[in-house]
Amino acid sequence: MEQEKRSTFKLLFYLKKNEPKKNGNVPVMGRITIDGTPKSFSTKLGINPNNWDLKHGRVLGKSAQALSTNLKLDNIRVRINKIYDDMLKDEGFATAQKVKLSFLGVGVMDDAILKVFKDQNEDFERMVSKGKRSQNTYNKYKTVYNDLSEFIRERYHREDMAFRELTSDFIREFDFFLRIDKECTHNTVWVYTMPVIALAELAIKKGLIRQNPFEDYEISMEETDRSYLLKEM
Repeated sequence: MEQEKRSTFKLLFYLKKNEPKKNGNVPVMGRITIDGTPKSFSTKLGINPNNWDLKHGRVLGKSAQALSTNLKLDNIRVRINKIYDDMLKDEGFATAQKVKLSFLGVGVMDDAILKVFKDQNEDFERMVSKGKRSQNTYNKYKTVYNDLSEFIRERYHREDMAFRELTSDFIREFDFFLRIDKECTHNTVWVYTMPVIALAELAIKKGLIRQNPFEDYEISMEETDRSYLLKEM
């Protein structure tokens, strides 16, 4: 479906039929057009081309997969619309390339959560090599980084996100991602969300944000069967 805004902005979803996957699905692409200049990007979604509504740029039907894909497309549209509006408000103009790169997270570096996380892990690795920190803790941080990267790609279709973009929904959705997609136990979720919350607190100290977006998120460790732990020791 094409959406026109202020006669300059259009967003279209379409299929890239010349690159079918083995299961027959084809990639769903997006095209941003501003002042007649188009820029395409991958939504990282794939569908059966027979289920595509060409007129409206959506998946046909009411199946769980159709509803899920359409919701993701709606989320992409909302994000791109906001990026466009913010650029007009803050900079006075927007181009298709700038909107595309902002949506993909390209160019958002120093104030991005994964960038800061990666830098912290590299510093931690150097301390491990000098015997000042635990290798097991470092391995945990690497796992959290990988899971957070996957979550941002799948949920927000981005490679990274600026701290200023984060909301309380972000940490709650990451919690859900860990429990459902990664099948983590409650205590593992607790362990994995703590470093993310700490990153937000670090961002405040660095002056990247003024307030912790996760301050109303609460989680605590549940009691476990200590007799089982003793048997394992």
